[in-house]
Amino acid sequence: MNQEYIGGWATYLPDALWAYRNSPKSTTWFSPFSLVYGTEVMSPAKVMIPSLRVIQVQKKEKEKEIFTVERCEDLEGLDEKREEDQERSRRYKQRMTEAYVKMTREGMFSEGQLVLKVVDHVKQGMAGSSKFPPKWEGPLMIREAHASGYYHLAQIDGKDLMDPINGKWLKQYYA
Repeated sequence: MNQEYIGGWATYLPDALWAYRNSPKSTTWFSPFSLVYGTEVMSPAKVMIPSLRVIQVQKKEKEKEIFTVERCEDLEGLDEKREEDQERSRRYKQRMTEAYVKMTREGMFSEGQLVLKVVDHVKQGMAGSSKFPPKWEGPLMIREAHASGYYHLAQIDGKDLMDPINGKWLKQYYA
């Protein structure tokens, strides 16, 4: 399948750009074309086969004064569309931020509490040493808790682990 497109991708680029620029985006519900020009684009097929809109535009060209007034009204409404677009975009970013915060919520642990720590190969996104390696190690005890969200850990027998760890790599241990 890839063989038929080798060297000919440039012929498909205008069509792909046209589709991208005229498709409504999920964040704004408007196409970039409609935000710039204040009206939805007419596809070449609609221009070739007269639809009601094409016929109306052709009639309006005869009545230029009426067309000019309606176009000015459309352009005045464009600012409202853009403001609506900005509000939608702001709400979309807020929802994404809330989803991220919810997903990365760090647990607050206290000193002396038992926790499990993510194994290093999981943090680094690498494969484990065997087919089914454990993802958590522990239980470990929190030796020092800092308000900024990092912790110093110690093993149950009291031996300190040297490196501090971010709270997002810990979860509570239930005995």
